[in-house]
Amino acid sequence: MAFALKEQGNEYFKAGQYKEAEDFYSQAISVRSNDPKLFQNRALSRIRLSDWRGTEQDSRKAVELDGKSMKAHYYLAQALLNLRHVGEAHKEALKAYSICLATKDSSAEVVGQFVLRAKQAVWQAKETARLREMNETLAVVETMLDKQLERDLAYVEQRYEWHEIGEMGRGEEIEQLKKEADERRRNIRAAFARSDNPDTQERVVPDWMIDPITFEVMHDPVITPSGVSYERVVLLQHLKQSNLDPLTREKLTESQLVSNVGLKYACSEFLERNGWAVDW
Repeated sequence: MAFALKEQGNEYFKAGQYKEAEDFYSQAISVRSNDPKLFQNRALSRIRLSDWRGTEQDSRKAVELDGKSMKAHYYLAQALLNLRHVGEAHKEALKAYSICLATKDSSAEVVGQFVLRAKQAVWQAKETARLREMNETLAVVETMLDKQLERDLAYVEQRYEWHEIGEMGRGEEIEQLKKEADERRRNIRAAFARSDNPDTQERVVPDWMIDPITFEVMHDPVITPSGVSYERVVLLQHLKQSNLDPLTREKLTESQLVSNVGLKYACSEFLERNGWAVDW
């Protein structure tokens, strides 16, 4: 019976009817409460519904039932990031990424990008605390922005409960409100920075941090026999299409790749101090 309920949930999910999918997964869980995949499915539905508390609960249960589930850790990381538990979100994202590498999961590149997002969020949280400590006025203004965002989000939830907007409208409005709040925060900080230090130093990402294929910042580099380093998942994806070194065009296999621990540490340290570099 649980299988049939799960299949019905899957059909609703494919149709974009996430609330109905969530309901069927809940019914399936009531029949079989020890199946981690059912909790994963409901967690994904709740991600689509922007129900981050529910996503966190389901993902934690899925991790409890199957600690090696990449999806469970990844969904948990997404929930935690949206709930602003950035440190734990980063840790869970790293767990999901490690599982991807170990199992050669095709989601490794997507999860790897999320690791960078979570790392940036950790840096932003530290930067926020530092800036607010340095400037009392900035702290007051940003606190007001945070409270306004909370009120705006609560109003969206209220309208959703009153059926004034649907699931898609709810998600779009939440995303737009957060985007606008982030933009206002950046503008305010820029204004304070100009007033405090008009000779701000230009922020530059060192060339040695950039992957030669995607031109994005590396966070898990590997080195080839030719001495060039690449982002692991990017190079592995390249090798699926061609077994040649991107630079020398000589034959190259996965077994020849070596983790560039020194570069990985240097990139990590740079991002720790310069979180803005993630968006470079």
